[in-house]
Amino acid sequence: MMFMMLVAVVFPLVLDRPLHKIGTQKLKAMGMNRFNYDREPVLTAGGLILVCSSAITGIVLIGFLLLRGAKSELLLHGFLFLTGMITMAFWGWRDDRASDRDAKGFRGHFGVLWRERRMTSGMWKLIGGTSMAFCLSFSLSNSLWAGIVSFGLLALSPNIINLFDLRPARAIKVFWGLTAIAGAFGIWTIGAGTAMANWIFLMPIFVASMLMFPHDAGGKIMLGDTGANALGFAVGFSLVIGTPIYVQASMLVLFLCLQVTAEFCSFSHVIEQVGWLRRLDQWGRATEAENKKNQTGSSGLV
Repeated sequence: MMFMMLVAVVFPLVLDRPLHKIGTQKLKAMGMNRFNYDREPVLTAGGLILVCSSAITGIVLIGFLLLRGAKSELLLHGFLFLTGMITMAFWGWRDDRASDRDAKGFRGHFGVLWRERRMTSGMWKLIGGTSMAFCLSFSLSNSLWAGIVSFGLLALSPNIINLFDLRPARAIKVFWGLTAIAGAFGIWTIGAGTAMANWIFLMPIFVASMLMFPHDAGGKIMLGDTGANALGFAVGFSLVIGTPIYVQASMLVLFLCLQVTAEFCSFSHVIEQVGWLRRLDQWGRATEAENKKNQTGSSGLV
């Protein structure tokens, strides 16, 4: 188990530099530039790099587990995680590539469907992600109630992370916090050994998010829906396979409350009004002056 965990940590570290170089070149060539909250052009869909790193590492891990004759449950978890993460990232990528980005939130997408009889990219993402969550949830659960809760978590968690992807590195910080909660409850309730086994396939995306953090926080690249959806799915998956049903149900209620609140309230405004949240949100982020200095320096004007 320790060897597998070592692979899960080392592979993303080895893959980071070449994937980041190739990924940024491809994204630039495809014109994946968007304006951020400060109206500065930033490369988006950088989460594609994170997803590729995690997927490659996950395939290697499955290969090692097959060679070592690992138990079928662990292999099933690995297969389901990779399937769900890649599928969610695909729908996010489709949304990142789309031009119809005016509709926001569930009300916005359903409103366009009702008024214009037109499917937005966000609506396609909603249908595709929900369908995937439904298919996976009952494969991970042994009862109807557990399946319903799992479905809710897997369907909602990608959108929850996406709700926070409005400032540099904010989504990554929320991802870290939620996975830390899942990991702590897992160690407390099911033991460190079982929790470590559950984290074999989650560790690569966690390490990849740490490697992505300085690029995102520095305002150089955005996760986009591609990365936010993948991180969100990892949150839901970690809760489903690693925590008791009462923790899952509690987190589902929290996610539902956040989703409803987001339809009527700006999280960015709330964070700005609360001192400790504002400091946490700004931690690691390049200041506006540093961003301008970096942009000036890179343009050759200094």
